[in-house]
Amino acid sequence: MPKRSRPTHPSRPAPPRPGDLLLHDPILRTISRAAFALVMLFALLLLWRGHNAPGGGFIAGLMTVCALILHRIANNQSALRLNPAKLVPWGLALSLTTGLVPYLLGLPFLKSDYGYVTTALTGEFEWATALFFDLGVYLVVVGAGLSLAYALIDVQPNERVEGDG
Repeated sequence: MPKRSRPTHPSRPAPPRPGDLLLHDPILRTISRAAFALVMLFALLLLWRGHNAPGGGFIAGLMTVCALILHRIANNQSALRLNPAKLVPWGLALSLTTGLVPYLLGLPFLKSDYGYVTTALTGEFEWATALFFDLGVYLVVVGAGLSLAYALIDVQPNERVEGDG
């Protein structure tokens, strides 16, 4: 059955969709810029500190998804220039590689190594290979979360599909 739509008179504009009113809201667009930057900074902090403190790739990925959804709602366009589903296999490959390398070297699967680096800018800080695993999880969560969210955002509530009465 073909998709049916309401006929509109040529001289009358089409009725607005529920999300159309938000597209031209200057307050939302202005506030979303600052909120996007703050949430992304917090997500990067969670990702960076995740192997030693609460946080990590999963929660940082969720925070990034929230920031990118806010950007999409406020600006009616994605901040990413690629299909987010393409991030999932890269994240899986990175996480699997992080676990496989120690295993191939005779260590337990996902064994993490760490060390310390001193720079003039940051002083001494610890690095760990667990960050690469967290980065893989981050990519999987961002890719899957945005794919699901964008699929739900693109749903038109007035569409009729086969099987509707």
